[in-house]
Amino acid sequence: MKSIKLAVAAVAVILLAGCTGTTYNSAKDCSMDYLLVPALSIPAAIGACGE
Repeated sequence: MKSIKLAVAAVAVILLAGCTGTTYNSAKDCSMDYLLVPALSIPAAIGACGE
């Protein structure tokens, strides 16, 4: 049972790691890291990089 939980956790980490990334503003002087989708990132929510 413990190995099944470990396998499920490993798959979850692998899937989430594949859904991360970095976006840049149009001037390429600011970057934002995100998990899953860029629209849900904290820097995008607070407008840290502008447009």
